[in-house]
Amino acid sequence: MKKIHNIAVIIVLLLVLEWTVPGKLAMANEIPTDSRDKIYFEWMQDSNFRNRTGDAIIRKTTVDYHTGLFTSEDTVVDYVDKSSEYNFRKIKGMNTKNPLISYSILQSGSTEKIVKYDSRTKVFSIIANRNTANGRIDGVYPDANMYVVEKGSREYLVYSISTNKLIHTAKERPTEHNDIFVTNVLYRNYFDPAPKVGALYVEAGVYFDSKNYTYITYPGEYPYEIRPDGSKLKLKSYQKNNSDDFVYKRTLSSSVVYKQTKKKRSYKHDLIINGKSHTLLESDTSRANYAFGIAQFSPHGKYVVLWVNYTENGRRVKGKEEYRIFDTSNGKLIQTIPINSTGSSSAIDYGMSWMGGTDHIIQSGLLNFGAYRIVGSDLMTPRRYGNVVDYSHADSYFYTFGMDNYLTINDPIPVKFKGKYMQYGGQGSFRTTDLTIYSPVDELVKLLGGNIDNSNGKITVTYQESSFTLNRSKQIVWKNRVYYPLRELLTGISLKLLVDTNYLTSNDWRELQIIK
Repeated sequence: MKKIHNIAVIIVLLLVLEWTVPGKLAMANEIPTDSRDKIYFEWMQDSNFRNRTGDAIIRKTTVDYHTGLFTSEDTVVDYVDKSSEYNFRKIKGMNTKNPLISYSILQSGSTEKIVKYDSRTKVFSIIANRNTANGRIDGVYPDANMYVVEKGSREYLVYSISTNKLIHTAKERPTEHNDIFVTNVLYRNYFDPAPKVGALYVEAGVYFDSKNYTYITYPGEYPYEIRPDGSKLKLKSYQKNNSDDFVYKRTLSSSVVYKQTKKKRSYKHDLIINGKSHTLLESDTSRANYAFGIAQFSPHGKYVVLWVNYTENGRRVKGKEEYRIFDTSNGKLIQTIPINSTGSSSAIDYGMSWMGGTDHIIQSGLLNFGAYRIVGSDLMTPRRYGNVVDYSHADSYFYTFGMDNYLTINDPIPVKFKGKYMQYGGQGSFRTTDLTIYSPVDELVKLLGGNIDNSNGKITVTYQESSFTLNRSKQIVWKNRVYYPLRELLTGISLKLLVDTNYLTSNDWRELQIIK
């Protein structure tokens, strides 16, 4: 029998593996090439105060990123008996392969159904219809084409979504590999090679040995990936010979490999770029003073981020932590962000989230839980999943386009003048965390029918008899486009800004109207 990590580490690993990054990019073959939409699906009970139809429905909301305007489409769910209590439960799994198909678990009394809705055909179908006496549906995983039923203690049944046939029985709860871009001595994704993203894998079961006060792997059990046909693919560890020492490598691009090495009590983070090694951080924890780092990676491997804490005179320094962001193309440190912590952060909450599938829009509870940030800048925007549907109501959403040219995952704010809306070619009007609204200057002037003069390093906007020169210190430049505080610019050219309300928007997001 083999000793493994203590139970705290196991729990932490499971918590981290359940992290999700909101926002998905749709498969290209499903969406028109000129589409720039964010699409939401919400399964709503008839009692939902935002429903207003009197029926159980699925609501598809589409936000057009050319304008920020949206449309909603409600379809009645046919399989609901409103005479008894019911609810829709969220599925757990990734749904990136066919995002225009939505799933929910419909629970009514002792019955659970997996309902599938194809928004292209507006057709519902029942994947499974089960009595909870025979086990509860634990999760639905569309990308893996599987759903899991918890039958009892150490008994999990895995079914195929497409055939509804039992394909596998596991002794531990299957976990979806969602590629959280994290590795280190504690949060290690210790499989080599790692499971496929979206696949289900099963850890070896453990029990507590009260005699030795440790957790022991059950004899004969090992971690494995569940193949599509239900067979097992044994997962191997990058740790060898039952040692805590390891060399972990992760390919970030065709020319860049990240390497972490542990030897006894020393740790080292390296980037290998075109065969040449660049050391990011070395730590010798046997010394009285050292800095210790935990690495994570942006989705497309553009950045490596080290969460760094400090030990002095053998004790962890409370409140002294930072994020170090490195460019993987050259190994250079491009930004250090101090973490304002009054105490020591736990290893559970150090992680950084990468928003909208981008490498540059980040969020961390250690910095400001209510804000998104842009790598390499001080810009912060409010933590929202959008303008049209508040994050607390949105079950799932995805983008029909890439977000690389955007400053925030918040939807662009619609701005209207004389009945016409501002047309956004890229990032539209947005709010910063101090609630200042910024608009793209060129597209605003086009909407107004004014003129722009850009000479001698100054930008002057003219509308009819009024002109206004932009304060350079207030400009935000992104992807060769200038953004400026909207209300200040309008005041400078003798225009006003009104706020229009819409019951479908979340409470503090509104459409804007420019008037004379």
